[in-house]
Amino acid sequence: MDDLSTIPANLDHLIITVPELEAGVAEFERLTGVRAVSGGRHPGRGTANYLVGLTPAGWPAGAHTYLEILGPDPQQTASADGTLPLDAHLAQGLTLQTWAIHPHAFLAKVAGANTEGIDFGEVRDMSRETAEGELLEWRLTSRSPLPDKGAQPFLIDWGESTHPAEAGLPAVELLEFSIESPDAEATRRALDVLGAADTQVVDGSEHRLHARLRGPGGLLEF
Repeated sequence: MDDLSTIPANLDHLIITVPELEAGVAEFERLTGVRAVSGGRHPGRGTANYLVGLTPAGWPAGAHTYLEILGPDPQQTASADGTLPLDAHLAQGLTLQTWAIHPHAFLAKVAGANTEGIDFGEVRDMSRETAEGELLEWRLTSRSPLPDKGAQPFLIDWGESTHPAEAGLPAVELLEFSIESPDAEATRRALDVLGAADTQVVDGSEHRLHARLRGPGGLLEF
């Protein structure tokens, strides 16, 4: 595997899902030494999140993205079938579930994916209120179950909203990120169409995400 430090330039954020939010946040802090901060709730979706900044290896000084810890919102009623967005109901402990990219020309990338037969689901409008009361609005591609078990990224466009990574979050380093795929060439073709051709893809027995994070309290690997 060459140049594991290469982090995709269009990486928007990584998503860790947990079966219980407070316990997941506490476990992340135990492993990394960094306490995530409350991001907000997703009304009608059954989830809430906590956020941690990410400083990716190889990115220009000052460039950053973030990590989302997503889990069931105890203040919302669970859905009848128990499912949650981004397959968060499947989490067992800290699970690196999926990732998002913010390519240039969002709608053009969506059209290209349609033309190439890449199953990204549908484009949806989303919003949430931050812990400070600010309304964030964005659009993204959404499919359930997740394409390639979460290894295929979803696309996101924040529009006029402030990107969560700009909120001065406590941060850890993102040292490595890569994808394992049983058909690496097909995965690379899809990533090229979606806008993440610079992602490290390696052969493997199944679709999986790999990431290595470092905080003042230690390393966390998925």
